[in-house]
Amino acid sequence: MSTKTIKQRIAVVAVSALTAGFLSVVATPASNAAVTNGSENSAVGTAGPSAAVKVLNIGTVNSVTGTSTGTGASATSVGLVNVSDIAGTRISGTTQTAVLLSTGALALYTLTDGDEGDNPYIAALTVENGTFTGGNATDAINSSRTTVVFSDAGSAESVLAVPNAGATTMTVRMYTGQMTAYNSTASTAVATASAIPTKGALEGQISVTIASASSAGAIAASKSGVYYVSSWSSSNTATSDTAGLGSANAVSKQYGAISIRDAFSTAVAAGGLLQVSATNGALVALTDAVGSASTAFSITEANGAGFAVSNPTVNPLSTTVTVTYNGTVIGTKTFAFWGEVATVTLSAPKVGKNNTTSGNRATLALADSAGNPIYVEYATVDSTFTPQSGIITSAASDDTVTFVADTAEIDSSGNVTAGKVDFACSSTATKQNIQVQYVNNSGKVITSNLLPVSCAGAAVSYTLSYDKATYAPGEIATATIQFKDKKGNPSTDNETTTSDTGTLVALSISNSGMKGTSALVAPAAGDDTTDGKVSYKFVVDVTEGTYTNSVTAATADTNAGTALVTATKAATATITVKAAGTTVTNADVLKSIVSLIASINKQIQALQKLILRR
Repeated sequence: MSTKTIKQRIAVVAVSALTAGFLSVVATPASNAAVTNGSENSAVGTAGPSAAVKVLNIGTVNSVTGTSTGTGASATSVGLVNVSDIAGTRISGTTQTAVLLSTGALALYTLTDGDEGDNPYIAALTVENGTFTGGNATDAINSSRTTVVFSDAGSAESVLAVPNAGATTMTVRMYTGQMTAYNSTASTAVATASAIPTKGALEGQISVTIASASSAGAIAASKSGVYYVSSWSSSNTATSDTAGLGSANAVSKQYGAISIRDAFSTAVAAGGLLQVSATNGALVALTDAVGSASTAFSITEANGAGFAVSNPTVNPLSTTVTVTYNGTVIGTKTFAFWGEVATVTLSAPKVGKNNTTSGNRATLALADSAGNPIYVEYATVDSTFTPQSGIITSAASDDTVTFVADTAEIDSSGNVTAGKVDFACSSTATKQNIQVQYVNNSGKVITSNLLPVSCAGAAVSYTLSYDKATYAPGEIATATIQFKDKKGNPSTDNETTTSDTGTLVALSISNSGMKGTSALVAPAAGDDTTDGKVSYKFVVDVTEGTYTNSVTAATADTNAGTALVTATKAATATITVKAAGTTVTNADVLKSIVSLIASINKQIQALQKLILRR
């Protein structure tokens, strides 16, 4: 490759170089925590900051002649691809990184302050897998050209670091200290710093990755990719997917970000053909807009470009988006769009409370024509949920159904993730049907199923029962408390006006015959009831016997202080704990003897008949 070609490639790569991909992690001293004047390197291709004491900077402008020139901030490197640090910034501390071509030279500069009088600063630079050459104001350099010392110059000092042949990495460090840290006189201090540079404090370190000309600037699939993002940008920095994206409703746009980098994680320069294509008729655009076609392209964008994906219909759609750059596949992503609402299903009604319009809850589920669940767009223009104008009901007064959404049921985007509806109840217990409609953005109206619901009064009595009469030791027993209203119907599940939970404020259950001191999940204030009942599970003890347990319920609800139950006597239920096959009673023994005697008698009778025939 000619010198001119190399310079052209360096120039193209340097223009858009970002973060290096191969980093060496080192301990960061306290001095690296504070950012002082000149402590941040510039981007490749941009002039560096002024030289500063105890700061090691990189000459970030590449030479156009192939030979380094200048000193301090004007010092030029040769073949510099990228400058960064392990945090992705360019702080000039002990975590600096750089990418350099194997044929290149890294320009380094600092400042030693002569204003300290008789105790000036000394800077000792070391290099591993490379040597120092050129530069200015050097006070000493060792015979192997791996250590250079600057002292008391009062102006910027610079030197070049050149990688050894075949090296894949090179490390430069700078140690600084005042003269007395090395020796008592200037001449001996410089000699000491050259021989033992680590006597000073480590103030700067650069971990350099050595790149071949063929890999710098060439697309590396392992370092590139396509990612989901939440919004469009022309300069994305995404390197991973944003959680929760990849699916949306039919009328929404979704977004992706493109990362095109070389083997050193350096951004590949724009100028090639960037193309984004979608399958199944989806529309794409390299702007924040609804595209006009399934393919979009650009010759001015590359790394960091964003794109938008849209569904041109109201039907469910799945599309695969493929991104290529100069024919090389950068990555693919699948975007799913659910369609408009095709079914509305009401289910799981609570027992409503008489003479109440709120808190009598049923569950609402929406789905598209493919059965994909849909979240309701709450308080947005996308779709509108409305009750049917003529609710089918068994009582004229029960003609209201309203859409509700508790705060906990709305996600950060305003989508209802668990839809609910409230229905009204008259002053007396009744059974009725409710029905709702959903109006799509297209105007298409979808009517729900008829859902039977019931209403009842507050609890005035309760009973206790178990799911079995007899348990083996170690089994799980379920205790159920059934509340009933004054008419003997299952009592309402709506004891508050703000949620669909009950208000069991003082429920207690004895646990005789059970292992431990309480239920697996202990009763608590606000426990929910369904069809007027609530259940708790216990682990059965190993001790056999018959046990009677009792339950005492709350005497008032927390909503209005009115009576929840009027019964003052605890409800009881009995269980038996018995190990299978371990206990034989006298009755069991007598039964077995009688059965055996009967069997013997039958055999004797059969033998007698056989003898008489002969």
